[in-house]
Amino acid sequence: MSLISRRTFGKSLLASLGLAVLRPYSLVQAQLFGLFLGKGRETPAITTNEDFYVTSYDLTPEIDLEQWSLRIAGMVKRPTTWSFADLLKRPQTKMIATLECIGNTVGGYSIGTAEWEGVKLNHLLDEAGFDPKAFDLVLRGADGYSDSFPLARALEEDVLLAVKMNGVPVPPDHGYPARVIVPGIYGMKNVKWLTGLELVPHDYKGHWQQQSWSDTALVKLSSRIDVPGDRELITTPRFTIKGIAFNGRVAIHNIEVSTDAGKTWAPGTLLPKLSPHTWTPWQYEWNIPKAGEYTLMVRATNTDNAMQTLTTKPSSTEAMEIHAITVKVELS
Repeated sequence: MSLISRRTFGKSLLASLGLAVLRPYSLVQAQLFGLFLGKGRETPAITTNEDFYVTSYDLTPEIDLEQWSLRIAGMVKRPTTWSFADLLKRPQTKMIATLECIGNTVGGYSIGTAEWEGVKLNHLLDEAGFDPKAFDLVLRGADGYSDSFPLARALEEDVLLAVKMNGVPVPPDHGYPARVIVPGIYGMKNVKWLTGLELVPHDYKGHWQQQSWSDTALVKLSSRIDVPGDRELITTPRFTIKGIAFNGRVAIHNIEVSTDAGKTWAPGTLLPKLSPHTWTPWQYEWNIPKAGEYTLMVRATNTDNAMQTLTTKPSSTEAMEIHAITVKVELS
């Protein structure tokens, strides 16, 4: 299959999910289409800005920083407008967090981890004198997109109005000059290119909620095999299987791997993660008994004792599907 046809396939796949085209293509080539390339790639702790997935409601808007401002209105005592310089004058907070697209497929790569830096959103809400009777905080972007999450979530300490990503200004495709980062909630509610905040007394339904997508958008439990890649050839009797697991703000409790298509499971090892808001890397030492073709699977259990299962729930955002790949082993 040619590179162009791979790209076309990727665009069609995301279009079927109602999402914009995934970029950059380096991930499409190196990871998303492991089916064609075979070789797996270990996931780095931090995703580079160039390799961080991109899905958007529309095209990336052009922002004139001198003209840009962020206004908060609605149920506040003091409607306020901040310039970019105003935001930079306030105390800046750094936070390493994983962001995932709600349209991410099982074992997919629409997920990334970055160090975000910016102003705590609750500080801005305090400045504006928020009305505690408000229900939702509506966020509006320069591309015409809007979404919301509850005021109660916006007031928590881990919600950032980010102006930097991995130590540099947030790149245009990722929301320049400012975007919100809300750990544990899918990327569609982490609105980019912010221009407006509004407190409202009701449950605001954004673009995707009006199309019956999840309103809470809480990240579901998932795990992924990164190494080996699907259809990879293994030629050693001992192999370290590696991957990641993620469940938003709910911690991963354990990981299990099957090398016989789910008939039996063995515990893997969870490795340290960078922060409470990031994916958890894991590994499993596989002693291969003989040559042949194997179906490898991974499943995670969180600290609430929820476990991924092979049974899925059609049309449910709570479905917990299991990632599986096939490998071939040749031993001399």
